[in-house]
Amino acid sequence: MKKLIASLTIVSSLVLLNTGCSTNALPQSRVGTISQGHPGVVKMIENTQVQGDGQVAGVVGAIAGGAAGSRVGGGEGQDLASMAGAVLGSILGSKADVKAAKRVTVALDDGKTITTVLPVNANNPMNFSVGSRVTVYITNGAVTEIR
Repeated sequence: MKKLIASLTIVSSLVLLNTGCSTNALPQSRVGTISQGHPGVVKMIENTQVQGDGQVAGVVGAIAGGAAGSRVGGGEGQDLASMAGAVLGSILGSKADVKAAKRVTVALDDGKTITTVLPVNANNPMNFSVGSRVTVYITNGAVTEIR
């Protein structure tokens, strides 16, 4: 049992380290890409949510589920309950990973109007309001930032 908990702790630590500690770091995929800036005016902002990648919440769920399962039964049954709890906790934790986002509509200066959904984070602090002049950055056909 102690080996199972130690293994879960090591695996979860590695996953957490792999997710990165910096919230404002751009992904490696953005290095060397060309972004086009399109100026415009914000017309509408709506609060919404997006499903996260589930990594951190899944690890936390796995640890909690494994710990809860370890309290069931004894011997081999306890080990099986711990593993089942870890798997179920991981699945439930991943599903619960929901992040704040904004749906933003911008009237671009070229006459086009776009609407996009972006997560609210250090890369997209969303510190503008309806009527603000902004620049919409498009990279590889996707809006990556609005500033």
